[in-house]
Amino acid sequence: MRFQLPLIVLFLIATVVFSPDARAADKNLEKLQGDWTAEIDTENGKKKATLSVDGKKIRFDGPEGKEWYEGTFEIDANAKPKRISVRIEDCPIEQLKKQIVEGIYTLEDDTWTICATAPGAPEGPSGFDDENARTIEFKKGK
Repeated sequence: MRFQLPLIVLFLIATVVFSPDARAADKNLEKLQGDWTAEIDTENGKKKATLSVDGKKIRFDGPEGKEWYEGTFEIDANAKPKRISVRIEDCPIEQLKKQIVEGIYTLEDDTWTICATAPGAPEGPSGFDDENARTIEFKKGK
């Protein structure tokens, strides 16, 4: 009887860790690691924006250098479409700190397309064509 409880706990942990959903999320998270760049239309023409991912930490630097965010994120790679939630830890606008940004994304080869609503919005985008959201297509840095 003493050995049954540890075996049950071990089985439950193995089920969670080695489940197809957990493996898919881990594989997706692994593909997101590294540096990403995007070309964004600005008043001064197209400018480069960057996104860096290290573990579950993320940093976005906008095209003009005035817009940047650092935070932590969670993904749901099994959702349709895939979902991402970013908690802003630091940025130049005090009232945005600790706010959550909800988004959806696709990840195909070296292209990561993210569509997200404003920080603190009550819900994420309804789709990639949501007029209340911003969509950016990033390419993996080489």
